[in-house]
Amino acid sequence: MEGLLLGVDVGGSKTAVAVADASGRVLWSGRGPGGSTDEHGEDGCLDVVRAALAASGAPTGRYAVAALAVAGVDQPDEEAALVAAAHARGLVRSGGVLSVVNDLFAVLRSAADDDAHGARGIAVIAGTGTNAVGLDGERTVRFLSLGPVSGDWGGGSDLGVAALGAACREEDGRGPATALTAAVCAQYGTATAHEAVLALHRGRAPAGSERHLARAVLAAADDGDAVAVGLVARLAGEVADFAAASAARLGHPLHELPVVLGGGLLHARTPRLTAEVRAALLARDPLVADGSIRYTDVAPVVGSLLLAFDAAVAAGSLPAGARPTPAALAAQLQ
Repeated sequence: MEGLLLGVDVGGSKTAVAVADASGRVLWSGRGPGGSTDEHGEDGCLDVVRAALAASGAPTGRYAVAALAVAGVDQPDEEAALVAAAHARGLVRSGGVLSVVNDLFAVLRSAADDDAHGARGIAVIAGTGTNAVGLDGERTVRFLSLGPVSGDWGGGSDLGVAALGAACREEDGRGPATALTAAVCAQYGTATAHEAVLALHRGRAPAGSERHLARAVLAAADDGDAVAVGLVARLAGEVADFAAASAARLGHPLHELPVVLGGGLLHARTPRLTAEVRAALLARDPLVADGSIRYTDVAPVVGSLLLAFDAAVAAGSLPAGARPTPAALAAQLQ
């Protein structure tokens, strides 16, 4: 195959790009801000991708193969819209191969068994938001992942809002004492949690800043704060519910499928959350083995680049044996 392969991972808080040749040699890689289509639309997302490519010195278009794994692309019509926009802007050359999927498929692909090529498993993320996908050959499972309106809870903003609420409840006597109150005051530079909440309510604090409290919730849970422990246990339950629902909709017991966990909150591997997720998965299926619970040890853009190689193989442009391993690509991106 002549030409370059592009892998793109677009999240809510960051975008990563990686370009390789057909031999699996990574030539360029770079990062940029988040470019989710939910927030930026198709053209805005592609603007972020092109800027990250340009900043890394890589070509900004005419790729032989490109695989875009994008947060916010949750439904087939959303995939089609981004495919059309990417073709219109010349991301791939005439006759090139273009694949657009949700960013969770890159998470799943990055942690796949080398002989399975990511064709089977469940991926769950908890980062800016929560979401999951399930994959078994040609069968896929997806969720709306639109936040509270579609029943989702557990992203950074959710934990942050819960921390603010818990701090206010302590101060006004509705709730128990919690270390989260001090964390809220430290985050916003206020004397009380009520002052912090008023600053947010009146637009004097940056919109979305509450998500930065999520790590404080994880840390407080590790220190044994009862309120934070309860929030972390709820997050773990949400993760397990996504996984169990994915397995059931694919027609398998949960223990028959690998569960790959990603996103900033899960990838932090904090002791309490890690233990709570394991316990929650076992509560859904006591046969779940530790070996089937996997964390993404490589950057999700590795999965995106592997998806590009998969697309090239599927199109007949490369032999199956030309696929590099996740470890081989990850070593070049460090």
